Amino acid sequence: MPQAQEADFPSDLAGASTRHLRILCNRTYQLLDLDRPALETRERYDALVEELTRRERDAVQRGGVDDARETFRDNALFSRFELYRKGIMAGYVQYEMRGGDILLLHAVVDPKFRHLGLEPVLMQAVLLNAHRRRLGVVPCCPEALDFLAAHPQFLSLLPAQQRRRFRVLASGSAAAGQERR
Repeated sequence: MPQAQEADFPSDLAGASTRHLRILCNRTYQLLDLDRPALETRERYDALVEELTRRERDAVQRGGVDDARETFRDNALFSRFELYRKGIMAGYVQYEMRGGDILLLHAVVDPKFRHLGLEPVLMQAVLLNAHRRRLGVVPCCPEALDFLAAHPQFLSLLPAQQRRRFRVLASGSAAAGQERR
């Protein structure tokens, strides 16, 4: 697999398509989850993120993208992750730290922003932040559970016992959904 990764990694990131860079970024992100990722994996991931960020910034400057981008931050004082749009808090996820785990307690999106579909953006930002910080994720709120059910690629962030519990809950809710039909 490492040889395939090297053959697939372009020598000039500026010449690669944005779609290809995003695919490589996702693959490299998965390689970082290995117990002992290769040293160059982190460098490649950082280079990919930097190039994608540069392209996004350039698109905003050209006016090709909505300049009312979201801003995400961890507000440790209030123990919540916050998502801002045009300088206004659009939503947040309340959390609690327990050892190396982060418990996602409650998610709120302001009704004025619900039509923009920001809840998945917020949840993804929270999970990526937890991954970057190497924290286990314990979903306690329905919004986090629903997001994880719809995006199983993030299940690796759950501690092993939580993953088993989540699969049981997910299969039970799927069965309940089938019974209602």
